[in-house]
Amino acid sequence: NTDGGGLSSNHPGMRGIFLVIEATRQLRGEAGPVQVRDAHLACVHGTGGMLGQRHSGVTLILGGT
Repeated sequence: NTDGGGLSSNHPGMRGIFLVIEATRQLRGEAGPVQVRDAHLACVHGTGGMLGQRHSGVTLILGGT
């Protein structure tokens, strides 16, 4: 949780894209003071929608160079 988490930072429905952005920044080495040393692999998971109504989930595994 290198970006500080989603509480009070953005709309809960938008949390997933911020996770992808943070994972990408980590893999590119662009995360500044919260950079994970030697980051080469990231796993991002998120859900959306209301339970039982158009509920969705996604898991991404991202790799860097």
